[in-house]
Amino acid sequence: MVMLRSFRPLRYNPAVIGDLTPVVAPPYDVISVEQRDALHNRSPHNVVHLILNRATDPYGTAARLLREWRQAGVLTRDAQPALCFYVEDFVLPDGRARQREGIIGTVRLEPFTSRQIRPHERTFARAKEDRMRLLRACRTNLSPLFGLFADKLDVLEPARTAAATRPPDIDVRDDAQVRHRLWLLTVADGTDAITAALANEPVVIADGHHRYETALAYAEDQRAQGATDPEASHNFVLMYLTSMSHPGLVILPTHRVLAAGATFDAEKFVNDLEQYFQLTRFPRARRDAFRACLREQPQQARFGIILADKDQRIVAVLRDPAVVDRYAGQLAPVVRRLDVTVLDRVILRGLVGIDCTAAAQEGLLTYTHDEDIALGAVERGARAAFLMNAPDIADVEAACRAGETMPEKSTYFYPKLLTGLVLHPFDE
Repeated sequence: MVMLRSFRPLRYNPAVIGDLTPVVAPPYDVISVEQRDALHNRSPHNVVHLILNRATDPYGTAARLLREWRQAGVLTRDAQPALCFYVEDFVLPDGRARQREGIIGTVRLEPFTSRQIRPHERTFARAKEDRMRLLRACRTNLSPLFGLFADKLDVLEPARTAAATRPPDIDVRDDAQVRHRLWLLTVADGTDAITAALANEPVVIADGHHRYETALAYAEDQRAQGATDPEASHNFVLMYLTSMSHPGLVILPTHRVLAAGATFDAEKFVNDLEQYFQLTRFPRARRDAFRACLREQPQQARFGIILADKDQRIVAVLRDPAVVDRYAGQLAPVVRRLDVTVLDRVILRGLVGIDCTAAAQEGLLTYTHDEDIALGAVERGARAAFLMNAPDIADVEAACRAGETMPEKSTYFYPKLLTGLVLHPFDE
């Protein structure tokens, strides 16, 4: 059983920080070095000083700043427990306007073996170590995880009804011009109906796998030290929840870029690739035709490949499915057939010959959801870029139901949740 409960949000004091624009930030794991510096300089109270501090001791500095901001009244804690109705209005790259709604509350931590909380991606050990050090220092969930429940769009109806009666408690636009509105809802607004409706629903983690596993480990450490109260705040994690069938749920593809320092024989790679994939080549000048071909939806996996020093772009379509069994035969069929698995296991690990996990941690393999950034990286010296089509939410759900996980960075849910709207401290 999943337990969603209200919490007393810690948030920026509107009497001190009237406009949240200078103090909010994207999630830590999508902030570039350049963005981090810009956010640091934007305001001394920007939440990036907590989630991605650039001091010599980033964790101790974040804990000190969090303590000072609370003492100075920059951050204040609401007296009443609440759930948060969170609405994001955004525009897709093709110009279509969309809206996504969800609820932020705290969810009881459950081991993955319980099947109540289910991951869909594998994680990196280094990222978990980083988030653990921050959590130990701050004893606060600084940003919400992103979770999904199946169907049940009517779960959000009490929140919609309450929000229609009054202006939001928070209303801010981010740098990507996504509008974020948040209403604090109490029992009088029907929060009991929301928590009851979700009580028997398993949750799939969309974003925040590293932070969830870190929260689990932290709670276990606390219990080992004698903190055995099951209702203690550290046994819950801040989480945003929305339906898998919400019309505003959008997944963008996550492209791969092989950095300049990677060992890579382009000629051999193309020859090997052609044994198993049908290759269609486009001159660089025919970018639109290349993109149109990439976005066709055949039965077999399809990728765009750009190689340094080659005046062409390649669309590769899987021609020999037996190669997937060769390189990924140990994986469950529900995961083996995914485009991201073919790219990860067959192309990158098998034909390029790299360990994707190690290469990512060494900075030799990077990820981006922006196709232009991937293309530009090759023009600036990267060895290669590998473009994907977006995965389907049904693939995510199928992998989770089978108890399987997809490769790292399989999905990019858009837009991201804004960090700095509400925090969850472990004050008892």
